[in-house]
Amino acid sequence: MTESVPVPAGEKVSTLARATIFVRNQAESLKLYRDILGLKPHIDNLVEGEAINTIQGTKGVSLKAAILQSGDSISGNLGIYEIINGPPAAPMTDTRTSVRTGDYAVVFYTDQLDALSDKIIKAGYRIVSPPIILFTDPKKTKQSREMLFFDADGMLVNLIEQGK
Repeated sequence: MTESVPVPAGEKVSTLARATIFVRNQAESLKLYRDILGLKPHIDNLVEGEAINTIQGTKGVSLKAAILQSGDSISGNLGIYEIINGPPAAPMTDTRTSVRTGDYAVVFYTDQLDALSDKIIKAGYRIVSPPIILFTDPKKTKQSREMLFFDADGMLVNLIEQGK
């Protein structure tokens, strides 16, 4: 299921291979990460059996596992996993539009921030910040901008458009 990622000489671990989000509804999550942000499916499996339950500390559940990537990189991918036949997930009741200690974020670079922002807003995701210039760099003619929002499961997503 995974490809080999080298551990650089002198290091204890590799670069981040993947971040994984356990979601309430994989199809709903794929609307953002695949359809809006354009990540490509790398792996799409139903995983069942003792091994998956052992690593998750569960009993009798299956896992819908999708791993998405940008380009051909085997590092920095995003897993969108949904537990099947497990206890029901708690409903999403968080409506805040601010960050607090304990939140997690996935961060992506883009050269299409305005177009993505429009799609994200139209899709109804909770916006923390529309695209803004966070740090001004007088050496650049076009400043870096970023936005922050929550996905359907409350994961923060940070999009950054680099300046030039």
